[in-house]
Amino acid sequence: MEVQRHTYYRLIHHGIKSLLVDRIGHFTELEYHEYLNGMTGKSSCFAMSDDELRFTVDSLRSEGYLEDWKHYL
Repeated sequence: MEVQRHTYYRLIHHGIKSLLVDRIGHFTELEYHEYLNGMTGKSSCFAMSDDELRFTVDSLRSEGYLEDWKHYL
């Protein structure tokens, strides 16, 4: 099953939100974009290639931040 781009966007947003809340105790859209930029060099999922989207989801999953979204992967 091929995952569509908009599904990757939701997964990444959820994963980074969970990560930020876990690590620093809160989440803002600015922090989301800053973290995504640090992770991928791009501050928006829209600017990312399919490979970059997959890499980001794989990274978040390996850190345990997408456990409750396994049915999408």
